[in-house]
Amino acid sequence: MSSTNATIRAMPKITVAQAQGFLLMRSGLLRPVKSSPEAVSNLIRRLGGIRAEKMEWVHASLAARLGGYRAEHLEHSLLGDRQLLRLWGVRGAELIVHRDDAAAQVGAADQEAIGWSRFLDANLSIDAGRRREILETVMPGPFSRSDVTRKFERYLHLTGKAPPSSVHQTIIKEAGARGQLIWCGGEGTSARYCSTTSWLGEPLTPVNNPIHLLEVYLSAFGPAPLQEAAVCLGLTAQATRSALHELDAVEVEIEGARPGWVLSQDLAALRKAPDPKEAPAFALPEQDPILTAWPSRERLGPGLTALAQGGEASGTVWIDGRVIATGYHPAVPGPPLNGPTMSRVIQPP
Repeated sequence: MSSTNATIRAMPKITVAQAQGFLLMRSGLLRPVKSSPEAVSNLIRRLGGIRAEKMEWVHASLAARLGGYRAEHLEHSLLGDRQLLRLWGVRGAELIVHRDDAAAQVGAADQEAIGWSRFLDANLSIDAGRRREILETVMPGPFSRSDVTRKFERYLHLTGKAPPSSVHQTIIKEAGARGQLIWCGGEGTSARYCSTTSWLGEPLTPVNNPIHLLEVYLSAFGPAPLQEAAVCLGLTAQATRSALHELDAVEVEIEGARPGWVLSQDLAALRKAPDPKEAPAFALPEQDPILTAWPSRERLGPGLTALAQGGEASGTVWIDGRVIATGYHPAVPGPPLNGPTMSRVIQPP
């Protein structure tokens, strides 16, 4: 017991305000920079990716962090120089990630790929090897979900109870999680896919690199408890501990919150973090990186703690570095969004 207490006393101590200020600063919300295709690409790389099941989420998250953001800045990086890629990551999430991180992001989705393969094995009359062979006949693409449906209907009959739409979409996810294909344009039923080799000019080979993913995560969202990092990155607690050791990360004591881990080279910046009240007012959409990176949201003050207890909301409004309302759809440049609505105002503590 005495050695444990000594370890706790030896932890560097920081305030909640320092933790909040560091988070807002590193996640791009404290002092927005001028937007450009390069700025969009660099920001998404620094955040380790951004959820992309709905593109209005992406536009809103980028508009909160980049001054003068325009949808064509993202479009250039996705479809022009292809520094950004849209693919499937951990927990089945659709992500936009930097090209340099794509192999590690796909590699981290290995368990999801196994789950999707098992689902397909239970609902199709052909095995994984044959699925790859059939899918190769629509490569290099581009092709749609309807093209995949028509191609597979020639070769198989469904053996499980899952609806055909789920089966054929999962065929695409399984191949994406193996690095075989990638999104190359369109939304919803108009989405198009192609082989990663044709899109990138080289194969995309998944790489298991949790150390790199954790380093990016802690740089943007530290200090974070081990459990938060593990859930966000799809790692086991043991794998997370091992990666923290390899990174020589430091555990710090945060007043009123669980201890969290930060990269050792960031400890000085954490101690000198700006006051979160210096942040400008902004609105964030559902599944913004600052929310998904901290599933419990405990560290961000009464606003997000209340939001976590009340269930998922479509967005948050922040003033003076704290959440003051939830359920808001911010208007941003890009595809039309739903009209602004405010479902809940959070009272000051």
